[in-house]
Amino acid sequence: MLLGEKLKKLRKARGLSQEQLADQLNVSRQAISKWELGESTPDTDNLVALSDYYGVSLDYLLRNQEVPEVSEKVMVREVQPLISSGCLKKGVVGIVIFVVVWFILVLLLYSVMFIDPMQ
Repeated sequence: MLLGEKLKKLRKARGLSQEQLADQLNVSRQAISKWELGESTPDTDNLVALSDYYGVSLDYLLRNQEVPEVSEKVMVREVQPLISSGCLKKGVVGIVIFVVVWFILVLLLYSVMFIDPMQ
């Protein structure tokens, strides 16, 4: 996939117009259009800005890779709302409760099966 196609795909995946992306990068809408059409190429500074903004590597943008490598920044950005909303805590608490209950049941089963009541 060519650079322009990747840029357009990434922009549309974010639900952005060319104008909105241009505002984010401090470039003109026409520059975004030319990059996506392959009429021009972003300079190094803009390539780095695009890479950071979309959370993909420069390799993904410049090479013929199909699957973007998501950066740690993007993963943190996606997981942070889960952590702050408490969803992640609830899941961890649920797992801990399950493990504790399971352990207690195993101990009870062990005591019933292997301890001789005649001793």
